[in-house]
Amino acid sequence: MQAIASLVFAVVPILLYLWAVWEMDRYDREPLGLLVVNFLWGALGAVLFGIVFSIIASVLLGTSDFLDTIFVAPFIEEITKGVFLFWTVRKRQFDNITDGVVYGMAIGLGFGMTENFLYFLSAKTPDEWVFLVIIRTLFSAVMHAMATGLFGAFVGLTKFNLRAWKVLLRMLGLGSAMFIHFMWNYSVSINDPATAGLGALFIFFSVILILVTMQVSLLYENRLIRKELTEESDNGILPAMHLQYIPYTSKRKLIGWLPPSIDKKKYIQLTTKLAFRKSQLRQCKGRDVEQYTAEVVGLRSEIRTILETEQNSNAAQLF
Repeated sequence: MQAIASLVFAVVPILLYLWAVWEMDRYDREPLGLLVVNFLWGALGAVLFGIVFSIIASVLLGTSDFLDTIFVAPFIEEITKGVFLFWTVRKRQFDNITDGVVYGMAIGLGFGMTENFLYFLSAKTPDEWVFLVIIRTLFSAVMHAMATGLFGAFVGLTKFNLRAWKVLLRMLGLGSAMFIHFMWNYSVSINDPATAGLGALFIFFSVILILVTMQVSLLYENRLIRKELTEESDNGILPAMHLQYIPYTSKRKLIGWLPPSIDKKKYIQLTTKLAFRKSQLRQCKGRDVEQYTAEVVGLRSEIRTILETEQNSNAAQLF
């Protein structure tokens, strides 16, 4: 019975968190398949390698359980979680800071889910089990998401920008993730209510930091979409009226600005992606230039086809 309850309470809240994180990316949501792959890395790969390398580090360093908790675990686990982002960032779907936060938090939530399940199983009494469910669901799993999400933000920041500072900034992001992890582990390892309260407060401010980071990134995306699509409108690729709707997630949902025969979801995805790819084309180098150029040309062609088909259909109805 405890195993079933532990599995339910480990999985269900984390999946709700994951859904909320995916929803936060308003302009160009990440493909669910890639999101799930990152989540599963956190739940399986990062946990497995985290356990193995933590044991090796503990044996080599001769550390105590306390030191393992506050130093070894934050160092090893943030590396095993974050290393997968270096694979994800190479994907074309990974565009910016927002995407880095989403993928990083997905990995952290996967890690937190598996860790929670193992802790719930280890509870000796019902009271201890309830305590672990509350603390680990509301704080520990969130800590993992915040830490790796912050590292993901730095990875996203440096995909197309600040390349000269890429290594330094990514190391800073990883160090920040380790610090968040360290502060939480330290706060719950000291038998002092005040220290535990400080840890909870620290997690609260970490959540605020991630939310602010997301909002700033989304504001940047809004301005980028408006800028790039204004240029497309000036060149006759899409109607100027559409600029009043595409860059705004609330206005996109309105009825009437697109003919019913046009797939609104597909049209918005194509125009939004075109805006991102145009901006990225200016910043990429080497072989990427040819690939991004081809993608921009292809997106414009798809958009033209959609709009011209509608125009031809309207013209035919006049005769």
